[in-house]
Amino acid sequence: MMPDKDVQRIVEYCSATLNLDDVQSTDEYGYPYLALCVIDAIFSIGVRYTSTLNTVNRFRSYIGDPPTYSIQDLFNLYQQETIDGMAIRIYKNKQRTSATNGILKAEAVLRVVDLLLRYGVENNQDMERLYENPQFEADFKEIPGQASGISLQYFYMLTGNENTIKPDRMVVRFLEACLGRSVTSAESSSLLIQSCEMLKENYPDLTPRTLDHEIWNFQRNQ
Repeated sequence: MMPDKDVQRIVEYCSATLNLDDVQSTDEYGYPYLALCVIDAIFSIGVRYTSTLNTVNRFRSYIGDPPTYSIQDLFNLYQQETIDGMAIRIYKNKQRTSATNGILKAEAVLRVVDLLLRYGVENNQDMERLYENPQFEADFKEIPGQASGISLQYFYMLTGNENTIKPDRMVVRFLEACLGRSVTSAESSSLLIQSCEMLKENYPDLTPRTLDHEIWNFQRNQ
């Protein structure tokens, strides 16, 4: 079967613009605690990543460097501090999930925490059971501001799933520059996953996750 013309163009564009001969490990995506993955995934949408990193680092400074920190531990902290307390005193970030009828991102984190506990997920090693779980994905997308699934895909990436793309503005802009037309977030995931499969013929170590990372590095320097 001949590849889709868009996919073929993306493959050629990636080969020409990205340093795929020396794909870097995406270990830096990861965190020692699943709780940090939740915070990063929720707070990163729609803002500069430096803002998110500052939020994550403020939280890390607050909890110190414990050997373990479970989802239940984060839930317990919310019970102690309240949502407003988390936003004001710990995250020091009052961003909302959207400008219209959005909830505090601090509240969205709690809703994800509640959801993970319902599925019996406490730590990174528990996440395997949630990948490609349609009911979990549907439940996640019911959280205000999460309908697009961008935070969910990024959450999967942060927890180590190599088969996911974060279809954010960086990825969309890269594809639009390649194709010369507008691209939706949903379309961008499909196009890049298909393109990655073709690229693996020449770059066997490439995964959707590492391809996303290379695109992100390329775009931030544009």
